[in-house]
Amino acid sequence: MSPPVRPLDTDGRRIVICDYNALLLSVTGLLRMSGFVVFQAYDARAALELCAELPNIDLLILNTAGTGTDSPTLVREIRETHPHLSALHIGPTSLEGMPANVPTLDESFTADQLLAAVRKLLPPRVSVLRQAG
Repeated sequence: MSPPVRPLDTDGRRIVICDYNALLLSVTGLLRMSGFVVFQAYDARAALELCAELPNIDLLILNTAGTGTDSPTLVREIRETHPHLSALHIGPTSLEGMPANVPTLDESFTADQLLAAVRKLLPPRVSVLRQAG
């Protein structure tokens, strides 16, 4: 008789953040304290490389300034290889040319607002079954 099968919780959702330093550090810290696996990209090139090299990226977070390229272009470039990757823009206003399915969170966000926006954009969790040992 086989041992019972139980779900494996894949809670370590993977996020790439491309942003200028001050916001990058605060958003990264908050998300890591909330259980997310966060990879920091200090410019657009690093974000492109992380999204290309790392498996199972769930979300891209970016800011209006400091990416090394305009944010709408960065989202479009990453989506050439990851067409279903969710993205969140943090900035004072929506950006012209940003894909319509990329929401904007004002820079004066609270921790609760950031976490709610991130959770809303993450794809549904996938449960992997494994045998209990």
